[in-house]
Amino acid sequence: MIQESNTATLNSSDSLSWRKPNRLMLYGIIAAVLIAAPHIMPDNYWLRIYTMTGLWIMLALGLNVVAGFAGLLDLAYVAFFGIGAYSFALLSSSQFDIHLPFLLVLPLAAIFTMVVGFALGSTSLRLKGDYLAIVTLAFAQIFKLILLNLDTPINITGGVNGIYSFDPINIFGFRIISPVAYAYLIWLAALIVTIGSFRIKTSRIGRGWEALREDELAAEAMGVNTTLMKLMAFAGGAFVAGGTGALFASFQDSVFPNNFDFPQLVIVYCMVILGGLGNVTGVILGAVILSILPEFLREYGAYRMMSYGLILIVLMALRPQGIVGGIGFLTKKKKRPDKDESGELRASTDLYYEGKDETTGKSDTKDYFHKSKRVILKLENITQDFGGIQALSNLNLDLHEKEILSIIGPNGAGKTTLFNLISGIYPPTAGKVYFEGNQITGLKPHKVVKAGIARTFQNLRLFNKMSVLDNARVGRFCRTGAGPLSVLLRLSRHNQEERETEHKTREILGLFGGRLTGYRFDQQAMFLSYANRRRLEIARALATDARLLLLDEPSAGMNPQETIEITAFIKTLRDVHGYTILVIEHKLNVVRTISDRVIALDYGVKIAEGSYNEVACNEQVIEAYLGRKKQ
Repeated sequence: MIQESNTATLNSSDSLSWRKPNRLMLYGIIAAVLIAAPHIMPDNYWLRIYTMTGLWIMLALGLNVVAGFAGLLDLAYVAFFGIGAYSFALLSSSQFDIHLPFLLVLPLAAIFTMVVGFALGSTSLRLKGDYLAIVTLAFAQIFKLILLNLDTPINITGGVNGIYSFDPINIFGFRIISPVAYAYLIWLAALIVTIGSFRIKTSRIGRGWEALREDELAAEAMGVNTTLMKLMAFAGGAFVAGGTGALFASFQDSVFPNNFDFPQLVIVYCMVILGGLGNVTGVILGAVILSILPEFLREYGAYRMMSYGLILIVLMALRPQGIVGGIGFLTKKKKRPDKDESGELRASTDLYYEGKDETTGKSDTKDYFHKSKRVILKLENITQDFGGIQALSNLNLDLHEKEILSIIGPNGAGKTTLFNLISGIYPPTAGKVYFEGNQITGLKPHKVVKAGIARTFQNLRLFNKMSVLDNARVGRFCRTGAGPLSVLLRLSRHNQEERETEHKTREILGLFGGRLTGYRFDQQAMFLSYANRRRLEIARALATDARLLLLDEPSAGMNPQETIEITAFIKTLRDVHGYTILVIEHKLNVVRTISDRVIALDYGVKIAEGSYNEVACNEQVIEAYLGRKKQ
């Protein structure tokens, strides 16, 4: 819907070019350290600690997918670790005389654990917070009881004695037996998981998870299938945990129920929280610290756990966002466009108009608007009841293509309820909703967005901890479809979609001039001014490629100058870019300026419809607003 424009956007290639040699140097140093480390360890004890650190990193990164990226409190994670370990034990030992090769057992263990994680996630879709924690914790406890008791009448798990003496790893004729060989194998796996974590985080999947963590309703209303994303998070975390469990079982050459106790879960959660939820670099650092720190505290005996806990408390008090959270690691600060060469701030209004195409909105621009008799949105006898309260009653509405229709009415008139029904947040009690001739009644919000309807909210629902650019990128979720394999392997579909997403979002943000561009691309949404947060919410809706925009009080909280700007912008969206717009607005001067038609609601009933002047002079409307009849 947005056409090609000359709006100014930041060219990121210059800002990134300096990083490439620095990163290559960093990667080279890391590789050299990992290769040399097993040979410089003082003894086998510290070599074992080094190897176990690689396992802890993988475990922490797997949990970071569920709890960090998606924000789901999964207390069954240690059970997935155990499922992978016992799957390896049963398939690579004399327990049932199944001696499958390692290169087959490892993916089988990970995939089986992923299936279990997917199944557990599917039973917990309606749960969140404490309730989700209780269900997943119950699963972990049931798993532990199964391990302890499934040794009779048929010995499957070995009970408290566990299973031991596994087949040695044989990879293309090379046997992994020595501690150094295991160290290389496990750290290679940790490196693969690390790369995968970084790639997932910066992909459409990672942005979908982060949006889910920030605000589930807003994510769904922006086209994110939150149900699928929850299942993918459970499955992805379980996959990593299962693979890690298989490597752990082989490395230890045995598995016992106490290897998968609740304390192990607490340690992994501490690693994730200490490093910062969702922060891959921080989680790795947290895993390294909490893998090594206990060894230095071991000599203090009874004070060891006390010191361990005290250090965690102090760190979390000083850095609640985690060790690395909030640190611009290997980044270069961008020049603020609202400062001149002397460093003095420039007026934000000047910045806005400087970034705009001077012809935008004038009569000589390319104008896509024309009157149309085609009905793009149709509501038939829509009724919405909330218990004994009827928010909407037999409402009929026709919205024509490329029309701006304003909905007005006093507080409690049912305006936002109307938006919630159209966008799929509520199914109507009665009646039907049609969009472009197709019935969308009762569709989930993400399907409504995909059909071509996007909205903003009366009370801002941005993803506050995400950057301005990532907020807009979330709007592209429903227009992209690269799956986990495409993301992890950087296949052409993922690469093409990311290029298109980058171009589209920067172009849309550029429509707002300097308000949302430049250094603000990387600025968290929570640090924007209120007016710019309003603009960003509109930009996010535009990014969905919607043809119909539902704008819920777009000028709320804006000063007079900002109100003039947003009013002109809404007209430009229709006149230049061809959008159809349904607006809820309390500022009647805005309604008068932008509206082709106006509908007035009162207690869920349409009391007037027509031009602004016709509705403004209607006696019922005057009575609804002022509580008195026209004199």
